[in-house]
Amino acid sequence: MPVPVFAQLPDAKLATPAVIAAALLDETRDQKAREALAREASPRATPVVHALLAGMPDRDEAEEYRRIPWIWRVAVAAGRARDEAALEALMDFSMPRDDERLRDWQAVVLGGGVVMGLSQAGTSPRDVIAPWLAGDATRHARWSRTLDLAERMADDAGVRNGTRYDALRMLAVLPFDRVGAQLTRYLSRDVNAELQMGAIGGLSDLPDPRAIEALVQHMPQYTERNRGLAITALLKSDAGRVRLKAAIAAGAVQDAWLTPEQRAKL
Repeated sequence: MPVPVFAQLPDAKLATPAVIAAALLDETRDQKAREALAREASPRATPVVHALLAGMPDRDEAEEYRRIPWIWRVAVAAGRARDEAALEALMDFSMPRDDERLRDWQAVVLGGGVVMGLSQAGTSPRDVIAPWLAGDATRHARWSRTLDLAERMADDAGVRNGTRYDALRMLAVLPFDRVGAQLTRYLSRDVNAELQMGAIGGLSDLPDPRAIEALVQHMPQYTERNRGLAITALLKSDAGRVRLKAAIAAGAVQDAWLTPEQRAKL
């Protein structure tokens, strides 16, 4: 069987954002190579995402979701690299303005790219974002309104679960007193696994002992994959490790649920 020959991809530093976007969306090109291009283009996240959105009809869900995976890959790469210059500009570009609704692609950028990416980089999304808001009343107001919209989107059954996941991830920058109950509702056994994962991710970034307690108490209700994510989240802090050890000692969490690597960290 002949090996497929793929067209060479553009240079992420030298090519125009429009050329990069066209290559990312071109399904005749190699998938892995396009994923690498998305990562390499992340320092230019805002113009590349802008180009990925170019010409997209409003409220064309099928076309929006054709582009969203590539929008997310560019955004999350900037987050994982903790490229604050790229992320700050991307946040400004992606927040809804005035009376605009929160578009699905915007939730994906802000929750799945900026917030989750920073979390995966090992830092607190709230702590990174806070200085960007200080002294800029307009940006602060836009971000506050965006979070209000995310709270509603997270509970909207008419939105795709993957995007509701991103909305749940955005809530990690808000106080537990405001979003703790909402996030905890999604930890139950009968909740969609992707939404459960979003709630675990959101709680894992909340610096509050009640978030740790919620993650531990619902441990038997998680899917196997989500249980592993919750344990990894608890291992990130001294308080989480102490509570996890106590839960294992009490039999509320099974030692067998930990991987050898997690057991070593504990």
